[in-house]
Amino acid sequence: MYTSLIEKLKHTEAIRWFPNHQVQESWIIEVEQELGFALPPSYRWWLLNYGQAMLSGTEILTVAPPEDREYADTDILYIYRLADEQAKQEGKLELFIPDEDEYYYFDTRTADDRGEYKVMRLDYFNGEPEVYADSFAEFLEKLIDQRTPRNP
Repeated sequence: MYTSLIEKLKHTEAIRWFPNHQVQESWIIEVEQELGFALPPSYRWWLLNYGQAMLSGTEILTVAPPEDREYADTDILYIYRLADEQAKQEGKLELFIPDEDEYYYFDTRTADDRGEYKVMRLDYFNGEPEVYADSFAEFLEKLIDQRTPRNP
């Protein structure tokens, strides 16, 4: 199902993932219960099979062990708890916040028939969100492609 992404993860240097840092299903269920909605299937797959990764020196948000969630700034639920009410009403679930002029989030109002949410990119300069990818898997593939040097 995610064959293309798995191949890219094997050969990329743009993203560094950490073996044996997978997330437990029970942690995901706890997060979903507090959020009040399901995490998208490709993100759940990522959490269960990879769990943690850094892209260009910044961690992609993950699900931390419950005992660490209160202070883990890489935990998607911890960051969601810090979000203002307007962001929550707009369906924003932050996903990746690089030290650049942009950030990425799930738009939880956009679930498709598979339960995937669109990944939005917000440019701090123009303040306009745009659809970056139709799923988490596509988001990762696109970022890997964009940040992998091309051979001449």
